[in-house]
Amino acid sequence: MSRVVAGDDPVGIDRALSYARSLGGLVLVTGGIGPTRDDRTRQAVAKMLGQPLHYDARAEGQVRRWCRRHRFPFTRAQRRQTLIPERASAIVNRVGSAPGIWAVSGAGVLVVLPGVPSEMRAMFDRIVPRLRRLAHLPVATRTLRTAGVGETRVDHRLRRLTKLFPEVEVTTLAAPGEVTIQLRSRGRGASRRVERCLRWTVQALGSDLVSADGVSLEAVVLRRLQELNWHLSTAESCTAGMVAARLTRVAGSSAVFHAGAVCYNDRAKQRMLAVPRDLLLKHGAVSRAVALEMARGAVRTLGAEMAVAVSGIAGPGGGSPRKPVGTVHWAVAFPGGSRAIMRHLAGDREKIRTHAACIALDLVRRTLLRIRPRPRRS
Repeated sequence: MSRVVAGDDPVGIDRALSYARSLGGLVLVTGGIGPTRDDRTRQAVAKMLGQPLHYDARAEGQVRRWCRRHRFPFTRAQRRQTLIPERASAIVNRVGSAPGIWAVSGAGVLVVLPGVPSEMRAMFDRIVPRLRRLAHLPVATRTLRTAGVGETRVDHRLRRLTKLFPEVEVTTLAAPGEVTIQLRSRGRGASRRVERCLRWTVQALGSDLVSADGVSLEAVVLRRLQELNWHLSTAESCTAGMVAARLTRVAGSSAVFHAGAVCYNDRAKQRMLAVPRDLLLKHGAVSRAVALEMARGAVRTLGAEMAVAVSGIAGPGGGSPRKPVGTVHWAVAFPGGSRAIMRHLAGDREKIRTHAACIALDLVRRTLLRIRPRPRRS
């Protein structure tokens, strides 16, 4: 249970609603649905639900009766109170002028009531029986994970979900390099609706989908390596062991994860991974050539079939016009080949390092999807 107070600022209302909605269950909102221009709750609710506002006939009838009873003109301002999100319904207010809003979706129940205490209490007492009935409805959820693509692009790909599956609530949670998507529906047929939505979502995400069952990126990588009977080693510079730490937090990772080398300076890269000094002098530690040699060196010296390497500039210092802060190179080496990528990451030092570790794991995952492994030698 949580309580949030927001002012009449639209941004503050949006944030408060998003936070409350992310908790699921019942969201009760009070205030901001009156006739004045600073009453902005209904617009924020419609935006969160992804539904346009429309004039509701039932709500208009109630407001007109209130105006006649109190000898108030039915003005444009009064009519504004009859705007209800498209798939929501109005809650009759028998005490004041502003109708409430009732919306049920996969995320739970959203109830919007006036802020006037006497009106709020009277209306809440009337909806308690409806809430009790809903409390016994079944809930179905599925969690998907993506990597290598930002939340904005994920949201763009899933923009049709609201129209295709209006009774399934879709929420996203972003971390550096990863996005978690939750599908949720409530009531009869909830599981069927979520499964249909899941199939569509899997197709829309394509190779950016890490798992459709909530399994983490590192667990997916380890599971795939185990299927191939391969071991993995890591060679890390700027991430300083963060890739290895993510792998080893999965129970049973010792069956797959072989070893990790943290080579933070050039001398360590030469001694631990046999990176040629001439290569470091010519290209610099943060380069495609050195990242590839780190990965190949990890395969040779640490004895695994596959290795991933990462080298970059996490900041805040150390950057240059040619290689600004956030420049990171990754490489993987495996039987019969190697791959390397480079990106410029944004954020502070910790965000860059966290993002870089995620990309390293995702590079391994994508590589394992593409290659045809050779049988291991006994």
